Amino acid sequence: MDSFGKRLKQLRLNKELTQAQLGKIFNVTNVGVAKWESDDRFPDKGMLIKLADYFDVSIDYLLCRTDNPEAKTYKANVNGDEIEVEIHKNYPHDLSPEEVELLINQLRNVGFDVDKLIEKAKKEKNM
Repeated sequence: MDSFGKRLKQLRLNKELTQAQLGKIFNVTNVGVAKWESDDRFPDKGMLIKLADYFDVSIDYLLCRTDNPEAKTYKANVNGDEIEVEIHKNYPHDLSPEEVELLINQLRNVGFDVDKLIEKAKKEKNM
């Protein structure tokens, strides 16, 4: 199972950086990077944003909320069901759960079979 530390380590290795080199980029020690990678410590919000920007991934990817490094995960409650929607990280809008719910209802109102789409997405996720 993935963790923040495992993802960070893989991203660092993909860039062929040592812990010391990554630490220098972010003004932290190599020990600090090692603690992040072993999940002994966790960076603060500001550092998390910097790491996501540096590696060009979403914060949701770093936090293991999605396996797609380019997606941001939104949750909403639609008709009593909690659903998750992944939207490309460069989509220019930060959506609230209410806005996701409104968007889904608008899709339903113009004829999309949203329930069928949700079921299909659930099946694909479990494959």
